[in-house]
Amino acid sequence: MPLSNLREKIKEFEPVLNAISDAICIMDKNNNLIYENPSYKVMLKRGNSEIVVDSKDVYIEGEKVARVTVYHDISEVNRLRKELERLNQKLRKVHTGYTFKDIIGKNPLLKKVIGTAEVVAMTPATILIRGESGTGKEIFANAIHNSSPRRNENFIKINCSSIHDELLESELFGYKEGAFTGAQRGGKRGLFQAADHGTLFLDEIGDVSLRMQVKLLRVLQEKEIIPVGSTEAIPVDVRIICATNKPLEKMIDEGMFREDLYYRLNVFPLFIPPLRDRIEDIEDISMYLINKYNDFYERKIKGFEKEAINLLKKNRWPGNVRELENVLTRALINQSPDYEILNSEEIEIALGIEKRIKIQPATKDENDLPLDINKAVEATERKCIQKALSLTENDKNKAAVLLGIPIRTLYYKCKKLSL
Repeated sequence: MPLSNLREKIKEFEPVLNAISDAICIMDKNNNLIYENPSYKVMLKRGNSEIVVDSKDVYIEGEKVARVTVYHDISEVNRLRKELERLNQKLRKVHTGYTFKDIIGKNPLLKKVIGTAEVVAMTPATILIRGESGTGKEIFANAIHNSSPRRNENFIKINCSSIHDELLESELFGYKEGAFTGAQRGGKRGLFQAADHGTLFLDEIGDVSLRMQVKLLRVLQEKEIIPVGSTEAIPVDVRIICATNKPLEKMIDEGMFREDLYYRLNVFPLFIPPLRDRIEDIEDISMYLINKYNDFYERKIKGFEKEAINLLKKNRWPGNVRELENVLTRALINQSPDYEILNSEEIEIALGIEKRIKIQPATKDENDLPLDINKAVEATERKCIQKALSLTENDKNKAAVLLGIPIRTLYYKCKKLSL
């Protein structure tokens, strides 16, 4: 009989089936249980497992004789997924510790902006922070949240320019289970829901597409969201803070930014002055940054040479505080661990890297390069390394910094090029 053959096969493979961690049971064609492994018995006792079921019919000589069912317990997977979501929420709140006291500066214009921000923080008004890249727009947004009545709720941030348009929609509004291929089981809450009763910081709002601008406008007007794949509106109470370095007014004239959204966001604008307009703050900011990174890079810098500060004050800082931070980090790394004063030489070298010192080409340089691309690369590398060594008086450590490569790579290339 076919069924007896099946029982013989089950008995033959029973040690293997018993060792499988997934729950397995086999029913005959009349739904009578003919085999269950130990994991299946454990699953029945637990009763509350989150399971996914796979079933297949068994045929012998063309006749259906049984059905094998495998139960995959995904409760641990779901637990880990929920734990990951909790960790993601904590990570989003990592930088919520900034207050207005963390904004360093005595410049009158900056002080006025801080005073204005402290006042508007206590209101529910939507804020549009304007300023060049690197001026500290995100720190201001953090400080506003932590000075507001919503300070004990979530501060959620998202960089709108770093996420593709389709993904941005699901990130902001969430999605329903099965909304698209790859959507996680049970759906996902969006950042608007995560920020409910708190603050949502939309950085680089000027990079949002026109399609997404329409959806954002609807949320601001109706104070409700519709997750992707759903038709049910969900009310949200979120304070919006936006930031951009884009000329939104010009973008409106060019049809790249909606005028109605602009007026919804521009309820209360804040303009952060660039670093070049508050030169008197450079020394204080620099000392703050040095103290911040001393331990990290195992240095013990306590101050600056006067000429080093003068060099910093003379720079235009197109990248603002972020650029200053990069320059000081490089100078700190290059400074000897035994030194307590950051000297002008290291600042000068670090500033030279930021300005991307260009190698002066020889006359008819393009014609001098070989046509073979590998030989051309080698010739260019040779000239760059020679120039860097000349500028640093053959100090390979400093030359490597100028060239933007590890010191080991420089030694390798010098050996290869016989320099």
